Amino acid sequence: MASLFSRDKRIIWMRRIRNFWEEFSHTKIGLVGLGLLVLYILVAALSPWLTPYDPIAQPRLAQSFAMPEWVTVFPQFSNLTKTRRITLSWNVENDPLNLVTGGWGTSVGVQYKAGDLQPVLLVLHSKFSYAEIPPNEFFQQFAYQSTDTKDVEYSVTLNLVTPEGEIYQFWDEGGLTGDRGQWVTRDSKDPLFIAALFPNEPGKHLGKVFFTQKGEYTFVLELRFRPKSMDATAQLEISDSKLVILGHVHGILGADYFAKDIWAQVVYGAQLSLAIGFLAAIVGTSIGILVGVVSGYLGGIADEVSMRIVDILLCLPLLPLLLALVNLYGRNVYYIVLFIAIFGWQGLARVIRSQTLSIRETAYIETARASGAGGFYIMLRHIIPNIIPVAFASMVLAVPSAILFESALSFLGFGDPRVPTWGKMLQHAFQSGAFINLAWWWIIPPGIAIIGICMAFVFIGFAFDEIVNPRLRRRR
Repeated sequence: MASLFSRDKRIIWMRRIRNFWEEFSHTKIGLVGLGLLVLYILVAALSPWLTPYDPIAQPRLAQSFAMPEWVTVFPQFSNLTKTRRITLSWNVENDPLNLVTGGWGTSVGVQYKAGDLQPVLLVLHSKFSYAEIPPNEFFQQFAYQSTDTKDVEYSVTLNLVTPEGEIYQFWDEGGLTGDRGQWVTRDSKDPLFIAALFPNEPGKHLGKVFFTQKGEYTFVLELRFRPKSMDATAQLEISDSKLVILGHVHGILGADYFAKDIWAQVVYGAQLSLAIGFLAAIVGTSIGILVGVVSGYLGGIADEVSMRIVDILLCLPLLPLLLALVNLYGRNVYYIVLFIAIFGWQGLARVIRSQTLSIRETAYIETARASGAGGFYIMLRHIIPNIIPVAFASMVLAVPSAILFESALSFLGFGDPRVPTWGKMLQHAFQSGAFINLAWWWIIPPGIAIIGICMAFVFIGFAFDEIVNPRLRRRR
Protein backbone atom coordinates (compact mmCIF):
# COMPACT_ATOMS: atom_id res chain seq x y z
CA MET A 1 0.00 0.00 0.00
CA ALA A 2 2.86 2.35 0.79
CA SER A 3 4.31 1.91 -2.70
CA LEU A 4 1.06 3.13 -4.25
CA PHE A 5 1.45 6.49 -2.49
CA SER A 6 5.21 6.81 -2.58
CA ARG A 7 6.86 10.09 -3.51
CA ASP A 8 7.86 8.82 -6.97
CA LYS A 9 4.30 7.66 -7.67
CA ARG A 10 2.88 11.01 -6.63
CA ILE A 11 5.34 12.84 -8.88
CA ILE A 12 4.41 10.62 -11.84
CA TRP A 13 0.68 11.10 -11.31
CA MET A 14 1.05 14.85 -10.88
CA ARG A 15 3.00 15.01 -14.12
CA ARG A 16 0.31 12.98 -15.91
CA ILE A 17 -2.47 15.21 -14.59
CA ARG A 18 -0.55 18.33 -15.61
CA ASN A 19 0.07 17.00 -19.11
CA PHE A 20 -3.56 15.94 -19.42
CA TRP A 21 -4.77 19.40 -18.41
CA GLU A 22 -2.47 21.05 -20.92
CA GLU A 23 -3.99 18.90 -23.65
CA PHE A 24 -7.54 19.38 -22.37
CA SER A 25 -7.24 23.16 -22.04
CA HIS A 26 -6.55 23.42 -25.78
CA THR A 27 -9.91 21.85 -26.68
CA LYS A 28 -12.50 24.62 -26.67
CA ILE A 29 -15.43 22.23 -26.75
CA GLY A 30 -14.04 20.46 -23.70
CA LEU A 31 -13.76 23.72 -21.78
CA VAL A 32 -17.36 24.57 -22.66
CA GLY A 33 -18.46 21.18 -21.36
CA LEU A 34 -16.40 21.59 -18.20
CA GLY A 35 -17.91 25.02 -17.60
CA LEU A 36 -21.43 23.62 -17.96
CA LEU A 37 -20.62 20.74 -15.61
CA VAL A 38 -19.18 23.09 -12.98
CA LEU A 39 -22.36 25.19 -13.25
CA TYR A 40 -24.56 22.14 -12.65
CA ILE A 41 -22.43 21.01 -9.73
CA LEU A 42 -22.66 24.46 -8.13
CA VAL A 43 -26.44 24.51 -8.58
CA ALA A 44 -26.71 21.05 -7.00
CA ALA A 45 -24.44 21.96 -4.09
CA LEU A 46 -26.11 25.31 -3.41
CA SER A 47 -29.71 24.08 -3.80
CA PRO A 48 -30.79 24.91 -0.21
CA TRP A 49 -29.57 28.49 -0.67
CA LEU A 50 -30.89 29.01 -4.21
CA THR A 51 -34.52 28.43 -3.28
CA PRO A 52 -36.45 28.64 0.01
CA TYR A 53 -38.96 25.98 -1.03
CA ASP A 54 -38.89 22.23 -0.59
CA PRO A 55 -39.28 20.54 -4.00
CA ILE A 56 -41.78 17.95 -2.72
CA ALA A 57 -43.64 19.32 0.32
CA GLN A 58 -44.76 22.85 -0.51
CA PRO A 59 -47.79 24.93 0.39
CA ARG A 60 -49.87 26.45 -2.39
CA LEU A 61 -47.69 29.30 -3.55
CA ALA A 62 -49.79 30.67 -6.41
CA GLN A 63 -52.60 29.68 -8.70
CA SER A 64 -52.29 26.65 -10.95
CA PHE A 65 -50.04 27.33 -13.95
CA ALA A 66 -48.90 30.66 -12.51
CA MET A 67 -46.45 32.35 -14.87
CA PRO A 68 -42.97 33.58 -13.86
CA GLU A 69 -42.87 37.01 -12.23
CA TRP A 70 -40.57 38.48 -14.85
CA VAL A 71 -43.27 38.26 -17.55
CA THR A 72 -44.86 41.36 -15.99
CA VAL A 73 -42.22 43.49 -17.76
CA PHE A 74 -44.21 42.89 -20.95
CA PRO A 75 -47.21 45.22 -21.37
CA GLN A 76 -49.76 42.44 -21.94
CA PHE A 77 -48.87 40.84 -18.58
CA SER A 78 -48.19 43.98 -16.55
CA ASN A 79 -51.44 43.74 -14.54
CA LEU A 80 -50.85 40.17 -13.32
CA THR A 81 -50.57 39.93 -9.55
CA LYS A 82 -48.40 38.08 -7.05
CA THR A 83 -49.75 35.95 -4.25
CA ARG A 84 -51.08 38.03 -1.40
CA ARG A 85 -51.29 36.57 2.12
CA ILE A 86 -53.59 38.58 4.37
CA THR A 87 -53.60 37.94 8.10
CA LEU A 88 -57.08 38.58 9.42
CA SER A 89 -56.99 40.75 12.55
CA TRP A 90 -60.31 40.63 14.41
CA ASN A 91 -61.94 43.65 16.04
CA VAL A 92 -65.08 43.75 18.13
CA GLU A 93 -68.19 45.08 16.40
CA ASN A 94 -70.87 43.90 18.84
CA ASP A 95 -70.17 42.47 22.30
CA PRO A 96 -73.10 43.20 24.65
CA LEU A 97 -71.80 41.09 27.55
CA ASN A 98 -68.07 41.78 27.16
CA LEU A 99 -67.40 38.18 26.15
CA VAL A 100 -64.00 38.92 24.59
CA THR A 101 -61.64 38.37 27.49
CA GLY A 102 -58.24 37.60 26.07
CA GLY A 103 -56.21 38.24 22.97
CA TRP A 104 -56.78 40.66 20.15
CA GLY A 105 -55.88 40.59 16.49
CA THR A 106 -55.31 37.20 14.87
CA SER A 107 -56.27 35.24 18.00
CA VAL A 108 -59.32 36.08 20.09
CA GLY A 109 -60.42 34.47 23.34
CA VAL A 110 -64.13 34.40 24.24
CA GLN A 111 -65.58 33.42 27.62
CA TYR A 112 -69.33 33.01 27.91
CA LYS A 113 -71.31 32.70 31.15
CA ALA A 114 -75.09 32.83 31.12
CA GLY A 115 -76.71 35.72 32.95
CA ASP A 116 -80.18 34.75 31.73
CA LEU A 117 -81.72 32.39 29.18
CA GLN A 118 -81.59 34.90 26.30
CA PRO A 119 -79.39 34.12 23.29
CA VAL A 120 -76.30 36.29 22.87
CA LEU A 121 -74.69 37.43 19.60
CA LEU A 122 -71.00 38.34 19.44
CA VAL A 123 -69.83 39.98 16.21
CA LEU A 124 -66.19 40.39 15.17
CA HIS A 125 -64.95 41.90 11.94
CA SER A 126 -61.70 42.12 9.96
CA LYS A 127 -61.20 44.62 7.14
CA PHE A 128 -58.75 44.60 4.24
CA SER A 129 -58.34 46.43 0.96
CA TYR A 130 -58.10 44.87 -2.50
CA ALA A 131 -57.55 46.92 -5.65
CA GLU A 132 -56.04 44.48 -8.15
CA ILE A 133 -57.46 42.34 -10.93
CA PRO A 134 -59.74 39.49 -9.78
CA PRO A 135 -57.81 36.35 -8.84
CA ASN A 136 -58.53 32.94 -10.30
CA GLU A 137 -58.01 31.16 -6.98
CA PHE A 138 -57.99 31.93 -3.27
CA PHE A 139 -58.51 30.17 0.04
CA GLN A 140 -59.49 31.33 3.50
CA GLN A 141 -58.69 29.62 6.80
CA PHE A 142 -59.48 29.98 10.48
CA ALA A 143 -59.76 27.71 13.49
CA TYR A 144 -61.98 27.69 16.54
CA GLN A 145 -61.58 25.67 19.72
CA SER A 146 -64.26 25.32 22.41
CA THR A 147 -63.58 24.19 25.99
CA ASP A 148 -65.48 24.08 29.31
CA THR A 149 -68.83 24.05 27.52
CA LYS A 150 -71.85 23.31 29.68
CA ASP A 151 -75.57 23.56 28.95
CA VAL A 152 -75.05 25.80 25.96
CA GLU A 153 -75.59 25.53 22.23
CA TYR A 154 -73.53 27.80 20.01
CA SER A 155 -72.97 28.52 16.31
CA VAL A 156 -70.16 29.97 14.19
CA THR A 157 -70.87 31.97 11.03
CA LEU A 158 -68.39 33.71 8.71
CA ASN A 159 -69.50 36.11 5.97
CA LEU A 160 -67.66 38.22 3.41
CA VAL A 161 -69.01 41.70 2.73
CA THR A 162 -67.89 43.37 -0.52
CA PRO A 163 -67.34 47.13 -0.96
CA GLU A 164 -70.84 47.39 -2.47
CA GLY A 165 -72.45 45.60 0.47
CA GLU A 166 -72.98 42.19 -1.09
CA ILE A 167 -72.79 39.38 1.47
CA TYR A 168 -71.42 35.88 0.78
CA GLN A 169 -71.50 33.19 3.44
CA PHE A 170 -68.22 31.35 3.85
CA TRP A 171 -69.07 29.20 6.86
CA ASP A 172 -72.13 28.43 8.94
CA GLU A 173 -72.23 25.73 11.57
CA GLY A 174 -74.89 25.71 14.25
CA GLY A 175 -76.26 23.45 16.93
CA LEU A 176 -72.79 22.89 18.39
CA THR A 177 -72.46 21.51 21.91
CA GLY A 178 -69.62 20.16 24.01
CA ASP A 179 -65.90 20.69 23.64
CA ARG A 180 -64.63 20.55 20.08
CA GLY A 181 -62.12 21.98 17.67
CA GLN A 182 -62.53 22.81 14.02
CA TRP A 183 -60.07 23.86 11.32
CA VAL A 184 -62.00 25.59 8.56
CA THR A 185 -60.68 25.98 5.01
CA ARG A 186 -62.76 27.52 2.24
CA ASP A 187 -61.18 26.97 -1.15
CA SER A 188 -62.37 28.69 -4.30
CA LYS A 189 -61.78 25.43 -6.20
CA ASP A 190 -63.82 23.33 -3.76
CA PRO A 191 -66.94 22.13 -5.65
CA LEU A 192 -68.92 21.83 -2.39
CA PHE A 193 -68.15 25.44 -1.52
CA ILE A 194 -69.14 26.56 -5.02
CA ALA A 195 -72.35 24.51 -4.90
CA ALA A 196 -73.31 25.98 -1.52
CA LEU A 197 -73.10 29.53 -2.93
CA PHE A 198 -74.20 28.94 -6.52
CA PRO A 199 -76.09 25.63 -6.72
CA ASN A 200 -77.04 26.17 -10.36
CA GLU A 201 -73.55 27.20 -11.54
CA PRO A 202 -71.07 24.40 -10.60
CA GLY A 203 -68.24 25.91 -12.68
CA LYS A 204 -68.38 29.37 -11.12
CA HIS A 205 -65.04 31.15 -10.57
CA LEU A 206 -65.49 32.49 -7.06
CA GLY A 207 -62.43 34.73 -7.22
CA LYS A 208 -63.94 36.59 -10.17
CA VAL A 209 -67.21 36.91 -8.29
CA PHE A 210 -65.98 38.12 -4.90
CA PHE A 211 -63.06 40.35 -5.83
CA THR A 212 -64.27 42.19 -8.93
CA GLN A 213 -64.71 45.43 -6.96
CA LYS A 214 -61.85 47.57 -5.74
CA GLY A 215 -62.10 48.84 -2.22
CA GLU A 216 -62.48 47.69 1.37
CA TYR A 217 -63.70 44.16 2.09
CA THR A 218 -64.88 42.90 5.47
CA PHE A 219 -64.99 39.44 7.00
CA VAL A 220 -67.72 39.27 9.65
CA LEU A 221 -67.50 36.49 12.24
CA GLU A 222 -70.67 35.87 14.28
CA LEU A 223 -70.74 33.71 17.42
CA ARG A 224 -74.21 32.91 18.86
CA PHE A 225 -74.73 31.36 22.28
CA ARG A 226 -78.07 29.82 23.31
CA PRO A 227 -78.07 28.82 26.99
CA LYS A 228 -80.11 25.85 28.20
CA SER A 229 -79.78 26.72 31.88
CA MET A 230 -78.55 29.48 34.10
CA ASP A 231 -75.31 27.53 34.64
CA ALA A 232 -74.39 27.58 30.93
CA THR A 233 -70.70 28.33 30.23
CA ALA A 234 -68.31 28.12 27.30
CA GLN A 235 -64.86 29.23 26.25
CA LEU A 236 -63.89 29.73 22.60
CA GLU A 237 -60.68 30.70 20.91
CA ILE A 238 -60.49 31.94 17.32
CA SER A 239 -57.01 31.59 15.80
CA ASP A 240 -54.92 31.15 12.64
CA SER A 241 -57.18 33.41 10.59
CA LYS A 242 -55.87 34.28 7.14
CA LEU A 243 -56.88 34.88 3.55
CA VAL A 244 -54.55 33.84 0.73
CA ILE A 245 -55.27 35.34 -2.68
CA LEU A 246 -53.20 33.26 -5.06
CA GLY A 247 -51.27 35.24 -7.64
CA HIS A 248 -51.19 34.97 -11.40
CA VAL A 249 -47.36 35.04 -11.31
CA HIS A 250 -44.79 33.50 -9.00
CA GLY A 251 -41.02 33.27 -8.64
CA ILE A 252 -38.38 32.73 -11.29
CA LEU A 253 -40.08 29.94 -13.24
CA GLY A 254 -43.68 30.15 -12.09
CA ALA A 255 -45.77 27.40 -10.53
CA ASP A 256 -47.09 24.06 -11.76
CA TYR A 257 -50.63 22.68 -11.68
CA PHE A 258 -50.21 21.82 -8.00
CA ALA A 259 -49.14 25.44 -7.24
CA LYS A 260 -45.60 24.32 -6.40
CA ASP A 261 -42.46 26.27 -7.24
CA ILE A 262 -40.93 25.06 -10.53
CA TRP A 263 -37.55 26.69 -9.88
CA ALA A 264 -37.13 24.63 -6.69
CA GLN A 265 -37.87 21.42 -8.59
CA VAL A 266 -35.37 22.27 -11.34
CA VAL A 267 -32.64 23.19 -8.83
CA TYR A 268 -33.05 20.09 -6.66
CA GLY A 269 -33.40 17.95 -9.78
CA ALA A 270 -29.73 18.69 -10.52
CA GLN A 271 -28.72 16.83 -7.36
CA LEU A 272 -30.60 13.68 -8.30
CA SER A 273 -29.61 13.73 -11.97
CA LEU A 274 -25.90 14.12 -11.21
CA ALA A 275 -26.03 11.47 -8.50
CA ILE A 276 -27.90 9.01 -10.71
CA GLY A 277 -25.63 9.65 -13.69
CA PHE A 278 -22.36 9.34 -11.76
CA LEU A 279 -23.38 6.30 -9.71
CA ALA A 280 -24.74 4.39 -12.70
CA ALA A 281 -21.69 5.29 -14.81
CA ILE A 282 -19.20 4.32 -12.07
CA VAL A 283 -20.87 0.97 -11.38
CA GLY A 284 -21.34 0.18 -15.06
CA THR A 285 -17.77 1.17 -15.94
CA SER A 286 -16.38 -0.93 -13.10
CA ILE A 287 -18.30 -3.98 -14.36
CA GLY A 288 -17.12 -3.31 -17.92
CA ILE A 289 -13.48 -3.02 -16.83
CA LEU A 290 -13.67 -6.21 -14.77
CA VAL A 291 -15.33 -8.29 -17.48
CA GLY A 292 -13.21 -6.86 -20.30
CA VAL A 293 -9.84 -7.30 -18.56
CA VAL A 294 -10.57 -10.80 -17.23
CA SER A 295 -12.00 -11.93 -20.58
CA GLY A 296 -9.15 -10.47 -22.64
CA TYR A 297 -6.33 -11.64 -20.39
CA LEU A 298 -7.53 -15.15 -19.55
CA GLY A 299 -9.05 -16.00 -22.93
CA GLY A 300 -10.39 -19.48 -23.52
CA ILE A 301 -13.64 -20.51 -21.88
CA ALA A 302 -13.79 -17.38 -19.72
CA ASP A 303 -13.54 -15.20 -22.81
CA GLU A 304 -16.10 -17.23 -24.74
CA VAL A 305 -18.68 -17.31 -21.95
CA SER A 306 -18.36 -13.62 -21.04
CA MET A 307 -18.59 -12.46 -24.65
CA ARG A 308 -21.67 -14.60 -25.30
CA ILE A 309 -23.28 -13.04 -22.23
CA VAL A 310 -22.41 -9.63 -23.64
CA ASP A 311 -23.96 -10.58 -26.99
CA ILE A 312 -27.18 -11.70 -25.29
CA LEU A 313 -27.44 -8.55 -23.21
CA LEU A 314 -26.80 -6.36 -26.24
CA CYS A 315 -29.73 -7.99 -28.03
CA LEU A 316 -32.21 -7.27 -25.25
CA PRO A 317 -34.54 -4.23 -25.63
CA LEU A 318 -33.22 -2.07 -22.83
CA LEU A 319 -36.07 0.36 -22.13
CA PRO A 320 -38.89 -2.25 -21.98
CA LEU A 321 -36.65 -4.44 -19.83
CA LEU A 322 -35.97 -1.57 -17.42
CA LEU A 323 -39.69 -0.82 -17.23
CA ALA A 324 -40.43 -4.45 -16.35
CA LEU A 325 -37.69 -4.66 -13.72
CA VAL A 326 -38.63 -1.37 -12.06
CA ASN A 327 -42.28 -2.42 -11.97
CA LEU A 328 -41.29 -5.78 -10.48
CA TYR A 329 -38.85 -4.60 -7.80
CA GLY A 330 -40.39 -1.24 -6.98
CA ARG A 331 -39.95 2.36 -8.08
CA ASN A 332 -36.89 3.09 -6.03
CA VAL A 333 -34.08 5.35 -7.21
CA TYR A 334 -31.42 2.87 -6.01
CA TYR A 335 -32.96 0.06 -8.05
CA ILE A 336 -33.11 2.36 -11.06
CA VAL A 337 -29.38 3.19 -10.74
CA LEU A 338 -28.52 -0.49 -10.32
CA PHE A 339 -30.56 -1.62 -13.34
CA ILE A 340 -29.14 1.11 -15.59
CA ALA A 341 -25.61 0.16 -14.49
CA ILE A 342 -26.16 -3.58 -15.01
CA PHE A 343 -27.29 -3.07 -18.59
CA GLY A 344 -24.83 -0.32 -19.50
CA TRP A 345 -21.41 -1.97 -19.49
CA GLN A 346 -21.48 -4.32 -22.52
CA GLY A 347 -20.02 -1.94 -25.10
CA LEU A 348 -17.20 -0.90 -22.78
CA ALA A 349 -16.42 -4.54 -21.98
CA ARG A 350 -15.82 -5.24 -25.67
CA VAL A 351 -13.52 -2.22 -26.03
CA ILE A 352 -11.55 -3.12 -22.87
CA ARG A 353 -11.26 -6.73 -24.05
CA SER A 354 -9.72 -5.65 -27.37
CA GLN A 355 -7.30 -3.31 -25.56
CA THR A 356 -6.35 -6.08 -23.15
CA LEU A 357 -5.71 -8.53 -26.00
CA SER A 358 -3.16 -6.16 -27.50
CA ILE A 359 -1.56 -5.18 -24.16
CA ARG A 360 -1.05 -8.75 -22.96
CA GLU A 361 1.18 -9.49 -25.96
CA THR A 362 3.59 -6.63 -25.25
CA ALA A 363 7.15 -7.22 -24.13
CA TYR A 364 6.78 -5.81 -20.61
CA ILE A 365 3.88 -8.20 -19.90
CA GLU A 366 6.03 -11.12 -21.07
CA THR A 367 8.82 -9.85 -18.85
CA ALA A 368 6.46 -9.65 -15.88
CA ARG A 369 5.34 -13.26 -16.47
CA ALA A 370 8.93 -14.43 -16.78
CA SER A 371 9.80 -12.75 -13.48
CA GLY A 372 7.05 -14.77 -11.74
CA ALA A 373 4.21 -12.23 -11.61
CA GLY A 374 0.77 -13.80 -11.30
CA GLY A 375 -2.23 -13.05 -13.49
CA PHE A 376 -4.02 -10.98 -10.83
CA TYR A 377 -0.90 -8.85 -10.26
CA ILE A 378 -0.43 -8.27 -13.99
CA MET A 379 -4.06 -7.29 -14.53
CA LEU A 380 -4.06 -4.97 -11.53
CA ARG A 381 -0.67 -3.30 -11.92
CA HIS A 382 -0.01 -3.38 -15.68
CA ILE A 383 -3.20 -3.80 -17.72
CA ILE A 384 -5.79 -1.77 -15.81
CA PRO A 385 -3.58 1.37 -15.52
CA ASN A 386 -3.15 1.32 -19.30
CA ILE A 387 -6.86 1.01 -20.10
CA ILE A 388 -7.99 3.59 -17.52
CA PRO A 389 -7.94 6.53 -20.01
CA VAL A 390 -10.24 4.66 -22.41
CA ALA A 391 -12.49 3.54 -19.56
CA PHE A 392 -12.65 7.05 -18.14
CA ALA A 393 -13.66 8.52 -21.49
CA SER A 394 -16.36 5.86 -21.76
CA MET A 395 -17.57 6.56 -18.23
CA VAL A 396 -17.93 10.28 -19.01
CA LEU A 397 -20.18 9.42 -21.95
CA ALA A 398 -22.13 6.90 -19.85
CA VAL A 399 -23.31 9.63 -17.43
CA PRO A 400 -25.69 11.38 -19.90
CA SER A 401 -26.95 7.99 -21.05
CA ALA A 402 -27.90 7.09 -17.46
CA ILE A 403 -29.57 10.49 -16.97
CA LEU A 404 -31.60 10.07 -20.16
CA PHE A 405 -32.72 6.56 -19.16
CA GLU A 406 -33.82 7.76 -15.73
CA SER A 407 -35.67 10.69 -17.32
CA ALA A 408 -37.40 8.33 -19.73
CA LEU A 409 -38.45 6.01 -16.90
CA SER A 410 -39.77 8.93 -14.84
CA PHE A 411 -41.61 10.42 -17.81
CA LEU A 412 -43.33 7.07 -18.39
CA GLY A 413 -44.38 6.97 -14.75
CA PHE A 414 -41.83 4.45 -13.47
CA GLY A 415 -39.58 6.84 -11.55
CA ASP A 416 -39.23 7.13 -7.80
CA PRO A 417 -42.20 9.26 -6.62
CA ARG A 418 -40.31 10.36 -3.48
CA VAL A 419 -37.54 12.28 -5.22
CA PRO A 420 -37.63 15.33 -7.54
CA THR A 421 -36.21 14.64 -10.99
CA TRP A 422 -36.51 16.43 -14.30
CA GLY A 423 -38.19 13.41 -15.90
CA LYS A 424 -40.79 13.41 -13.14
CA MET A 425 -41.42 17.11 -13.78
CA LEU A 426 -42.13 16.39 -17.44
CA GLN A 427 -44.40 13.49 -16.49
CA HIS A 428 -46.46 15.70 -14.16
CA ALA A 429 -46.55 18.41 -16.82
CA PHE A 430 -47.88 15.94 -19.40
CA GLN A 431 -50.47 14.45 -17.05
CA SER A 432 -51.66 17.83 -15.75
CA GLY A 433 -52.26 19.39 -19.16
CA ALA A 434 -49.24 21.70 -19.33
CA PHE A 435 -48.76 20.86 -23.01
CA ILE A 436 -52.42 21.53 -23.79
CA ASN A 437 -52.38 24.80 -21.81
CA LEU A 438 -49.03 25.80 -23.34
CA ALA A 439 -47.43 26.23 -19.92
CA TRP A 440 -43.97 26.63 -21.45
CA TRP A 441 -42.46 27.76 -18.11
CA TRP A 442 -43.14 24.24 -16.78
CA ILE A 443 -42.14 22.26 -19.88
CA ILE A 444 -39.04 24.02 -21.18
CA PRO A 445 -36.85 24.36 -18.01
CA PRO A 446 -36.52 20.60 -17.23
CA GLY A 447 -36.01 19.89 -20.92
CA ILE A 448 -33.23 22.47 -21.17
CA ALA A 449 -31.69 21.15 -17.94
CA ILE A 450 -31.55 17.61 -19.36
CA ILE A 451 -30.13 18.80 -22.66
CA GLY A 452 -27.55 21.02 -20.95
CA ILE A 453 -26.16 18.36 -18.63
CA CYS A 454 -25.99 15.81 -21.46
CA MET A 455 -24.18 18.31 -23.67
CA ALA A 456 -21.68 19.00 -20.87
CA PHE A 457 -20.66 15.35 -20.60
CA VAL A 458 -20.70 14.80 -24.36
CA PHE A 459 -18.39 17.79 -24.90
CA ILE A 460 -16.04 16.58 -22.15
CA GLY A 461 -16.12 13.04 -23.56
CA PHE A 462 -15.32 14.34 -27.04
CA ALA A 463 -12.31 16.18 -25.64
CA PHE A 464 -11.18 13.03 -23.82
CA ASP A 465 -11.43 11.05 -27.04
CA GLU A 466 -9.19 13.55 -28.79
CA ILE A 467 -6.61 13.26 -26.01
CA VAL A 468 -6.74 9.47 -25.55
CA ASN A 469 -6.98 8.57 -29.24
CA PRO A 470 -4.17 10.27 -31.23
CA ARG A 471 -6.04 9.61 -34.50
CA LEU A 472 -8.75 12.04 -33.45
CA ARG A 473 -6.38 14.85 -32.50
CA ARG A 474 -6.64 17.95 -34.65
CA ARG A 475 -3.71 20.00 -35.87
CA ARG A 476 -3.30 23.08 -33.72
